[in-house]
Amino acid sequence: MPEPRLIVPPCGAMTAHAFRLHPGEKLMPALKQAAEIILARSKCESAFIVTAVGSLQRATIRLANASRTDGDDTGGNDIKTYNQRFEIVSLVGTFSADGSGCHVHISLSDAEGNTIGGHLMDGTIFTTCEIVMGTADSVKFTRTMDDSTGYNELEVIQLPKQQSDAWKAIPAALMILAAGFIAGRLKAR
Repeated sequence: MPEPRLIVPPCGAMTAHAFRLHPGEKLMPALKQAAEIILARSKCESAFIVTAVGSLQRATIRLANASRTDGDDTGGNDIKTYNQRFEIVSLVGTFSADGSGCHVHISLSDAEGNTIGGHLMDGTIFTTCEIVMGTADSVKFTRTMDDSTGYNELEVIQLPKQQSDAWKAIPAALMILAAGFIAGRLKAR
C-alpha cells in the first residue's frame, strides 16, 4: 500500500442552495438539472450535496461490488431496482461544471429499519425530497480516468481566488467618502 500523501485541499467560500422535489419526480435527473442551473447561476466550477431528507417509492442503485480491475468474476456492477417505500437516510455527491460528470451515493431505510445503499442510478420521490446543495468558489471538480481503478475519478483543482464585485467597490466608495469629508471640512472653513 502506498504511503499517504500530505495534501493541502483546495478551498473556497461555500454558498448553499435549497430546493424541494415533489411526489413522482425522478431524483437523479432532478439533481443533475438542479446542479446545472446552480453551477451556471453561481459561475462556480463545483457543486455538492450538503444534506437531503425525504422518501422514495422506487430506487435503482449500483451495489458496492462493482469492480473493473481486481479480476472479480462475479460480474460486478450489480444494479438493483427496488419497488418499495424508503426513507432517504443519506444522499451525498459531487457535480462538475465542465460536463465530466457526477457521482452520487444514497442510503435508504425500509419500513423495518433495514438499510441499503450504493451508487444512485435513479429513484422516484414518494412524499418529498428536501435538498441543500453547495457550491465552492475557486474550486473546480472534474473527472479524469484513474488507471488504478478503471473509472473516471474526482480531481479537485484550486482556481485563482476572485474578488467579489462588492469588495472591488470598496476602494471607490472609500475614496468618495474621503472626498466628501474633505470637501465638507473645506466648506466649514
